[in-house]
Amino acid sequence: MDNTFDKSLVLSRQTAIDDLFNGGKRVRNSVFTIIHQKTPLIEVPFQVLISVPKRKIKKAVNRNYLKRCIREVIRKRKSLLSQPNNSSASSVLYAVVYNSTEKLDFSDLEKHLIHLLNKIQDSK
Repeated sequence: MDNTFDKSLVLSRQTAIDDLFNGGKRVRNSVFTIIHQKTPLIEVPFQVLISVPKRKIKKAVNRNYLKRCIREVIRKRKSLLSQPNNSSASSVLYAVVYNSTEKLDFSDLEKHLIHLLNKIQDSK
């Protein structure tokens, strides 16, 4: 698998986002909430929505930093987001929501996000 984060991996369809938030399974820890749901096959194995709420992180500079860090972790760990059996009949949609009120550094973000992604893979 290549180490790029293409635009096709970004979840942007409003109907898919609404369905994901209404019917997806939630996994959370103190820093992140990840909502995931299988969907009929789209052209990519998974799509991701990254959300850092303005209510939690006030400054746009810090929100953008956190989104870049989360995107980088996802780019490096694509294999954790793909389905383990890689069935060609479905894809997975993810929403990564940042819950903490403080700006964490990259290593802490990576540790917490990888822990949750492993938890999702173990439950499948």
